[in-house]
Amino acid sequence: MASKRLGIAIVVFLAVVGRPSPGQEPSPAAPKGEHRIAFHARGDYILVPARVNGRRATLLLDTGAALSTFSIKILPTMDTDHRITMNLAKGSVPAFVVPAGFTLGDSDIKEQHCSFRRSIVVGDFKFGEADGVIGLDVLSSFKTVTFDFKDSVLVLEDR
Repeated sequence: MASKRLGIAIVVFLAVVGRPSPGQEPSPAAPKGEHRIAFHARGDYILVPARVNGRRATLLLDTGAALSTFSIKILPTMDTDHRITMNLAKGSVPAFVVPAGFTLGDSDIKEQHCSFRRSIVVGDFKFGEADGVIGLDVLSSFKTVTFDFKDSVLVLEDR
């Protein structure tokens, strides 16, 4: 389902300029206000290395997901009154809305990562090899989002 939605860019501009080559690194220089984050394409999925509350994670980019959601394994819930029910195709799942700090990209270079502080939906979700999904609630905060498949780089341009 995520692979079908990935092809539909609602708010996101997708630039497909080729297939990724193994071992390519993103260029170190980025224009001011632009973040160039390395990603890994696996089939139809785009996986981004990340940190969630300081813990290493792998997040799936999904332009068809309205909300970013994380697995309870990567972001254990704390005592919270913000309990919700997520209605999914396979049924309802209890979830929580919790504050989280997360960074897309694993580089210490400012232009090669982007940090956020947001309320995130957390539950017993399964994302394959990923620990969570980054959706339009995060991606739409940028002026443009470009997937450079040739260099395996996600380009986020600040508003």
